[in-house]
Amino acid sequence: MSGRPGLNGCTRGSIGALLLSMSLVRAAYAQAPTAATTPGSPEAPAVSGSAPQDARPAPARPSSPTDGPRPIAEALEGDAKREYELGRLLYNNGDFAGALARFQSAAKASDDPRLLWNAAVCQKALRHYAKAITLVRRYLASNSPLITPAAALTARAFLAAAEPLTARLDVSANVAEARVYADDELMGSVPLGADARVDWGAHQVVVKKQDYSDYAQTVTVSSSADVRVSAVLRPVVHEGRVIVRAHAGDRIAVDGVVRAFGTWEGALASGRHTLRVTASGSRPYQEQLVVADAQTRGFDVTLEPAPRAPLPTWLWLAGGTVLAAGAVTAGYFIFKPAAQPTTRGSIDTVQAPLKIP
Repeated sequence: MSGRPGLNGCTRGSIGALLLSMSLVRAAYAQAPTAATTPGSPEAPAVSGSAPQDARPAPARPSSPTDGPRPIAEALEGDAKREYELGRLLYNNGDFAGALARFQSAAKASDDPRLLWNAAVCQKALRHYAKAITLVRRYLASNSPLITPAAALTARAFLAAAEPLTARLDVSANVAEARVYADDELMGSVPLGADARVDWGAHQVVVKKQDYSDYAQTVTVSSSADVRVSAVLRPVVHEGRVIVRAHAGDRIAVDGVVRAFGTWEGALASGRHTLRVTASGSRPYQEQLVVADAQTRGFDVTLEPAPRAPLPTWLWLAGGTVLAAGAVTAGYFIFKPAAQPTTRGSIDTVQAPLKIP
């Protein structure tokens, strides 16, 4: 597979010149190092073809220390072998994205670095050169005995040819250990390493750190020159604002502290708070508030009149006694016998008690 690289803004002539300079590398990269990599052997790296790591079995012959690594199809077992074989099938059918997923799955089940190379071949076929470079760097950095000198030479030649199709992403920030994302993919933490690269075209770069606001910038890559982004992250203030509107004279308290009468507006730390509004002769109003960062909440409070309290029991008892006494007195005057008229000369006219001799 030696598809033409996808370059934004390049003329056909410049593409042709670039492909000419990559002629040998392009062919060698499309055909990954085969399973047995002893130079001169029937399974040595080829300079043409389109498949990733060759799955053909090695010729039947006694093994010896000079035979080199076992073919990858023979070395893998279980889930890794099954995913690898599915990946080769998809690759040969032109489904590079599907093959990439299978090779990555196989790599999770096996530590064979040749699976990284196969994944890089798929990324190159998808024209994701920066991702292919990252995989090839990991492939070489493994220093695995499965990577022969010839295979390593091919990998380094690919890096030299592919890097001009990408640009290094250089990101600085005013806070340490901020994470850098390019098109929603984590690139690492500042400062980024030399292998943090992006393909030509437009990219959304976002720098994040907990308790700081995100910094976002769109960059357009049109050459292999470094792309520099200087991010300024500002601390997030964990507070919001609350507005309380009540009737004039109503007392407004938050978390037990009186803030104002009638109307209050102010900042509160993010989290839960208790709002209480009171006034003489009214039912108190109370509510639990949840304040969120950089948000404003408003409350309109109208207190309800408090119900009239019933007369105390003692007053009912005392009042009952008074009423009863009044009733007796009234009854006496209403129902007492009428005064009889007196007849002069009768006994009723005696004004002094009789004295007994």
